[in-house]
Amino acid sequence: MSRPLIRSLLLTALCAAGAAHAGTVYVPSPGLAPVGGSTYEVQISITNLGATVSDVRGALLLTDTDGVPRPTPPATVTIQAGRTSVIKPGAFRGMTEITGGNDVRYSARLVGTGPGRLGVYLPVVTADNLIRGGQTAVLQGLASGAGRGADLTLMNLAATASQCTASLVKADGSILAGPATFALKPLSHRAIPDLFSGSVVNDVRAVVSCTQSFFTFALLSDAATGELSYVGPAGNGAAGITPGGTPPPGVCPTGATCFDTKGVVLQPTPSHRVQRVTYPAPVGVATRLRLSLDVTVGPWYAPDPAGKTLIYWFVINRNFDMAGLLYFRGPDPTMPDANQVIARHGIGLTHPQKIKIQQPFTAQIGHTYHVDNDYDMGRGVYTVTVTDMATGLVVAQLLGTPNVRSYNLKATDNLLVDMGFPGTAVDEVPTDGWTYSNVHVEVYK
Repeated sequence: MSRPLIRSLLLTALCAAGAAHAGTVYVPSPGLAPVGGSTYEVQISITNLGATVSDVRGALLLTDTDGVPRPTPPATVTIQAGRTSVIKPGAFRGMTEITGGNDVRYSARLVGTGPGRLGVYLPVVTADNLIRGGQTAVLQGLASGAGRGADLTLMNLAATASQCTASLVKADGSILAGPATFALKPLSHRAIPDLFSGSVVNDVRAVVSCTQSFFTFALLSDAATGELSYVGPAGNGAAGITPGGTPPPGVCPTGATCFDTKGVVLQPTPSHRVQRVTYPAPVGVATRLRLSLDVTVGPWYAPDPAGKTLIYWFVINRNFDMAGLLYFRGPDPTMPDANQVIARHGIGLTHPQKIKIQQPFTAQIGHTYHVDNDYDMGRGVYTVTVTDMATGLVVAQLLGTPNVRSYNLKATDNLLVDMGFPGTAVDEVPTDGWTYSNVHVEVYK
C-alpha cells in the first residue's frame, strides 16, 4: 500500500553529504515516540548532480503492509540541475521508496528538536548495502536500562513475503533471548520496540537472518538526554578490501568450473544479429550457475525503441531450464513499459511459467554495462547486477528466488548463452550497432 510522496516534499537548499548512489532506494521511517524532551523527524536529501532536470518518483510503504500493490501511481517530482530537495515524511511509519536517475544522490537522517539536536544517521538501502536472503546480519553494542532503550527495525526488500529470525546474544556468547521469528509482508517494514523490556544490559548483539533480501538496524535512545544513536550491521572480514587492489577480472574463483569467451563476441549487423556460445557442462550436482558479460549499448531500434533487446539467454540445453534471461527496453513516450530492465528465470518451466522480475532502468547509448547473472540455487538467491563500467556504480539490481535448490548436470548437457535477436518476432528487436563481449560462466557443485 502506498501514499503519494508529493504531499510531504519540501524543496530547500540543504546539502546531501555522504550520499548513496542512484537507482531505487529505500529509507526507513521509524515513527518514533518522543525521546526525553526531544522529538525526531525523518529528512531525506535528494540532490541532482546532473546538468539537466531529473524526475524522481516515490511512494510511502506503510509499516507491516504489503508494499507491492500500488493503488495509485507513484508521485513524480522534478529536481532542477544542481539543486537539492528534502523529503519530510512526517509522522509516517514504514519505508520511503524512491527511484531516480544516474545523477541523483540520496542521504537521510533523523533530525531532532531542542538544543544541540543535530540528528542521527539513517540508512539509505541500495543494491550495495542490502543483505541477501539466507545471510546473517549482526548488530553489536546494544544496551538498555536506566532510561536507555533499544529498538530493532527489519526491512523486507523483496517483492515476496519473508521470514526473519532474531536472537539476542551476550558478549560471552550465551543466548539472552530468542531465536524469535517474525513474518514480513512483501516490501514491508517491521519495528520491534524496547528489545530488552527495560532490563539493564550492555554489549549485547542482535543476530538477524531473513529468507529474502533485507536490511536491519537498531536505534538506541536515552530519555535523560533525548539523544539517539544508530547501530547498523557489523562489517566482516570476508568483505574486506584486498591490499593492493581487488583480484583481476576473469580469475576463476575457488570451487568453480569456469568457461570464458574473451574479447568481442558479437557486434550485430543486419546480416548477423545473433550469436550463441556453448560450453560443455561439468558432470555433477550444480548448486550455483553464474554468467557475466559486457554489453555496450548502441542505437535503439528505430521502429520500436522500447521493444525487448536481448542482453543474454542463459539456459541448460533449451529454454525449459533457464538460469537467466535479461532484456533492456529503451525510451518511448507512448509506451508505459519503456526504459526498463527485465529478467526471467525458472528450471523445469515453460516460458509463460517463467518467473519475471522488472524495474525502471534507463540504459544510456554509448555506455558499457557489466552484467552479472548469479543463479545461486543452493542459497535460494537470484541476483542480476548491472554496473556502469565508466563509473563503477551499480545502476540496477534485480532480486529473486530460484525455483529449485540444485541441478543434476549430465555428460550430454550444454550451457548455452545467446545474445541478440534476429528481429523476426513481435516486440523482440535487433541490436544493430551494439557490442557484446567477455562472456564468463561459473559452475559450482
